[in-house]
Amino acid sequence: MKGVRLRVRDPSTDVIPEHHGARRKSRKYLLPTPTSHFIAVLCFLVFIFVAIELVERKLPTPLRLVDAPSNPGKFIAERAMNHLMRLTDIGPRTTGSYENEVLAIKFFEEEIGSIMDRAKPIHNVQVDIQKTSGAFPLHFLDGMTNVYRDVQNVIVRVSAKYAESAHSLLVNCHFDTVSGSPGGSDDGASCAIMLEILHVITQMEQPLKHNLILLFNGAEENLMQASHGFITQHKWAKEVRAFINLEACGAGGREILFQAGPNHPWIMQIYSESVPYPYASSLAQEIFQSGVIPGDTDFRIFRDFGHVSGLDFAWSKNGYVYHTKFDNVRQIPLGTLQRTGENILALTLAIANNDKMANTEKYASGNLVFFDFLGAFVIRWPEGIGLLINSLTVAVSVFCLFKTMKTSVTRDMEYAAYVRQLAISSSVAIGSLLLILLANLLIALTLTALGRSMSWFARPVWIFFLYICPTLFVPMVLVLVVSRWQRSMATSAWTLFQLYSDGYQIMWILILLTCTVLQIRSGFIALLWIFFAIVENFARTTVLRHWRGGKWLMLHVAALTLPFTQCLYLVLAAMSLYVPIMGRSGAGTNSEVIVGLLVGIKFGLLFTCIVPLILLVKSPERILSLLSGLFLIAVGLLILTPLGFPYSADPAAPAPQRFMIAHADRTFHDVSGNVKHHDTGYWIVDMDQNSPYTVKSLVQEMANVRLALSFIWKTHWIPGPPPMLPLPTELHLNKSEMISHNHKRLNFTVTGPDHIGVMLSPVPGVTLDHWSLDDQEPLAGPKWNGRDTYFVYYAYASEPKPLTFSFDLKGPRLSNRTTVDVAVSSHFMHGPAKSGVRFRRFLSQFPPWTDVTAWTATYASWKF
Repeated sequence: MKGVRLRVRDPSTDVIPEHHGARRKSRKYLLPTPTSHFIAVLCFLVFIFVAIELVERKLPTPLRLVDAPSNPGKFIAERAMNHLMRLTDIGPRTTGSYENEVLAIKFFEEEIGSIMDRAKPIHNVQVDIQKTSGAFPLHFLDGMTNVYRDVQNVIVRVSAKYAESAHSLLVNCHFDTVSGSPGGSDDGASCAIMLEILHVITQMEQPLKHNLILLFNGAEENLMQASHGFITQHKWAKEVRAFINLEACGAGGREILFQAGPNHPWIMQIYSESVPYPYASSLAQEIFQSGVIPGDTDFRIFRDFGHVSGLDFAWSKNGYVYHTKFDNVRQIPLGTLQRTGENILALTLAIANNDKMANTEKYASGNLVFFDFLGAFVIRWPEGIGLLINSLTVAVSVFCLFKTMKTSVTRDMEYAAYVRQLAISSSVAIGSLLLILLANLLIALTLTALGRSMSWFARPVWIFFLYICPTLFVPMVLVLVVSRWQRSMATSAWTLFQLYSDGYQIMWILILLTCTVLQIRSGFIALLWIFFAIVENFARTTVLRHWRGGKWLMLHVAALTLPFTQCLYLVLAAMSLYVPIMGRSGAGTNSEVIVGLLVGIKFGLLFTCIVPLILLVKSPERILSLLSGLFLIAVGLLILTPLGFPYSADPAAPAPQRFMIAHADRTFHDVSGNVKHHDTGYWIVDMDQNSPYTVKSLVQEMANVRLALSFIWKTHWIPGPPPMLPLPTELHLNKSEMISHNHKRLNFTVTGPDHIGVMLSPVPGVTLDHWSLDDQEPLAGPKWNGRDTYFVYYAYASEPKPLTFSFDLKGPRLSNRTTVDVAVSSHFMHGPAKSGVRFRRFLSQFPPWTDVTAWTATYASWKF
């Protein structure tokens, strides 16, 4: 055949070619590799998985009150837990409620007062209760304008009594909760940790070099209102040079540093050098800031409105309890408080005593690529250095590819033939990822059609059988099929293996180049794979060039153990985050498909070091039979048994199905102001793809459920009795005036409960030009029937205060036609008005494996 150098050889055997170090053909080095060797490699990978799980679950031994005398200056977890129990005993603390505005404030005054009484005299400790009002645009949830009145902050400032600094470190948490949740982890535990940090620091014999400000804010769940009030209005805000934000989207486990900056790499450097238990990743930062995770934190407020850099921490494990009734102290081990407390205490002291705080702008430039290795230490480098590292790594990797090609051309085949086979192998490597995604998509759609979706929600082990096994099976089959044709060109299984290893290497090079060009810092993942492949190439061709057979396989596995371990560590952390999120991603999202695709792309890339090995296995069909058998058995169990039920009511490990239900009163007015439609019932916001069908046979009223169209896709409506409304919600047009022939100004007053939404939508041809809510250009939301929409969220935290505002419209013929639709929604989120007797009777039918966030609401729309 053209392009192939003919060599005399026994076609019944396959030997390692000379370019792999062989000087003679010996039966000792015959291929293929025994199947048992491949199974041993798979078992070794399982061992790595178990080791990572142990690292994930390892927490430090908590210190108790009896340990305090022998551990001066140390964080005491039991004391923090006592704070947390007292705070959560108050119950849910919704902004505007008595629990949040009176009882929680009283709790902090008492605890902080007790700490101040015992503080060492070298510390100057001040406390301030701030009531603040304001407005700001928020580019979150499609955009809105956030207006607040009288929300509260509890602020503590610690400084050196005789040498006060002009610079401060801010540490922030929030004590308010969503409706119905005790907020044990979100964010009561952070409050407890900060109280213990305050106690430890005020007991130290040495004062801080720079000031410490502890902000306990009372309106984070109201879309970050209280933090905005502090950073834009409080007298101490001007001295803040850096901040630490403590949050939660889960309970227990390890806190992850998932946002850092912007710029100011010195803060991240202090973190990596000071904390005893690091857990950080720029990959997590890019995932969060991409918007794929439905949430936001006060980090945005301090960054965007305070123009300050800092660090954002959150617990992410056990996200099932986030924003539910299950978020209580039982979900938070003492070891979690100890770990986070020790980390944040060490970080606080390191930043507050650092000289860079006096001139932070001098050290402002640059961002870091960072990640921790199994929680042991942080690896980091500046973005600029990362560009150089990436470029050098790509160059050396390409050199290794050409070196391998040169050797193969010399020994096995001509240059053109080798290039052609390498191109085919690279195409198969990239194509295998696409085929994995297609296979997992088909599996997900089939399970959805069979009514067996989200089986992995409460038991993530199902993901292994349903998606990870096919993710390994599919590329192996593809490689085996294509390589069978390639055997006429490549004379050795080792050559074929090298071709596919290089093919996957080319794929990683392309990924790294893309990340470098687009300045994606998580490109460090591709960098790891390429770097260690270079190390293996160097060892195989120089120091260990005589190794082959079983020894060579050990070298290959050893060289790729570190990148595999680090990437599996990141993948498992991501899975523990996004699996619970699928329970609140909305019914318009097919969670089964999303999980199947995410697993496919993550594990498809992870298995790139394993797939080429199938070419060396004596009986690859045994491996394929094992993988396919596991998959088919799992599917059979899902179809024929109840083992795949998605939800759990186990108090020790709850995984509830979420519902958001409003007992609503809806009124629609025509252009004359007359009521054209009015109804009452239950509005159900479906939080996952199984809603509301899982409870249809258990809740009597579900027999009348119907699909309801709204901005939130998708929702359902059940006709029902009118809700109890102790306070009317009213919209009053105070004034309508023509500024000019094409310029109209409307002035309104809205009254109602302490959580109100106002929606504005000018008719086609009319634009909303300006309003009195803030001094910025009105922030538009999503389109509605092709029209602009504007959403205003209004909340007050103490005495009822009406919202009075005006806005300007521009367009032709404004004086004698409808120019704008206005809608007002009101929400009774706490107290007796939250649910009436009939509403509670309806809610009592939901099974224990559900969590229902329920409230009473009204909606009314007008045309002006």
